[in-house]
Amino acid sequence: MLELAIIGGGPAGLSAGLYATRGGLKDVVMFEKGMPGGQITSSSEMENYPGVAEVKSGFDFMMPWQEQCFRFGLKHEMKEVVRVKKVGNHFGIMLSDNTEVESKAVIVATGGSPKRSGVKGEDVFWGKGVSSCATCDGFFYKNKEVVVLGGGDTA
Repeated sequence: MLELAIIGGGPAGLSAGLYATRGGLKDVVMFEKGMPGGQITSSSEMENYPGVAEVKSGFDFMMPWQEQCFRFGLKHEMKEVVRVKKVGNHFGIMLSDNTEVESKAVIVATGGSPKRSGVKGEDVFWGKGVSSCATCDGFFYKNKEVVVLGGGDTA
């Protein structure tokens, strides 16, 4: 039985894994259906992360996170979690290959993914004028006309 299962391998999942393993937990597994690093690994250029002076890709930014976590003993399973259920004093974690893993504790750090609108041309211009993060990319559109699609916290 695992001491801790972490679902998601982005910055939150990796941080949870780092602190858990450094804190003394021995059997910690991070379940991430793809490569660790999360959504940020698809960023071609990062220049607005506090404390990071050089411009680098999201992939290059996340590589040291993985190395550090794995050095402290975090294990990575490239498997998708489809369900978590409470079983007495522990949790049953069902994986997409129909296997089940048991864990004393679970941290869900599944992050997010940008929602596409389906507007014609969106896929062609994604990352080339069409963005899903005003905080991340607003700087690139300074003094230019922009259109915002959505409302409330989705705009």
